[in-house]
Amino acid sequence: MNRTRNQILLFILLVAADQISKWWIQLPDFKAFVVVDGYFNIIRAYNPGVAFSMFSDLPDAVRIWLLLGVTVAIAVVVAFWWWQERQSAGITSWLLVLILAGAVGNIWDRMQLGYVVDFIDWYVRSGATEYHWPAFNVADACISIAVVMLLITSFKQR
Repeated sequence: MNRTRNQILLFILLVAADQISKWWIQLPDFKAFVVVDGYFNIIRAYNPGVAFSMFSDLPDAVRIWLLLGVTVAIAVVVAFWWWQERQSAGITSWLLVLILAGAVGNIWDRMQLGYVVDFIDWYVRSGATEYHWPAFNVADACISIAVVMLLITSFKQR
């Protein structure tokens, strides 16, 4: 039970970190700033779509319900998977917690705002040219890290 309790605590902390950071970014007096010049800024961005703003051109009513439905369905599947794995040795259940926390953070945004708040701006400057990764947030980072780690561990087990 201790492992499950700790995973639930991690879930709560990650969702809180995601929502608090998004609240801060949306404050009226927030101003974007450089963290590491040429590589990393904190900005305010709104993403009505999903990764790389896919589906952002769909009509609002269709897009919001479609993305909410798909995201909630995925979160339910991951929650059932976590429930089965929560007491198993290894890292899988912890990674599923990260995916769930990320999903809930972004679902919350979509339900409350109709879009997701992003603020982490990674890029590389080469001369006068900048190559930006699409802005993302704590929830997106949780999901991305967990999915990559799940893929790596799945190959190691074979």
